[in-house]
Amino acid sequence: MTHVYELDGNQMTSSAQAHTYLKEIMQFPEYYGMNADALFDCLTEDSREVLVWLNSSDKIDKKILKTFEEASQENPFLTIVEIEDD
Repeated sequence: MTHVYELDGNQMTSSAQAHTYLKEIMQFPEYYGMNADALFDCLTEDSREVLVWLNSSDKIDKKILKTFEEASQENPFLTIVEIEDD
């Protein structure tokens, strides 16, 4: 079963805002560290198939976006798709 998350880039314009949003939407564990290393760990340790759709990716905090890109290279079960805004 593939888990699909459509993430709103408008909710991730700062690092703090992004981590709070991601923890809630992606149901990260309570101990989630709210930083790029913790995000990378959560994204690469998941062995389920995960598809993440990012809209408004041009507004996402650049460190968060980079972490998604690096995690998708590390985890073959993780696919990141950036959606073009109309």
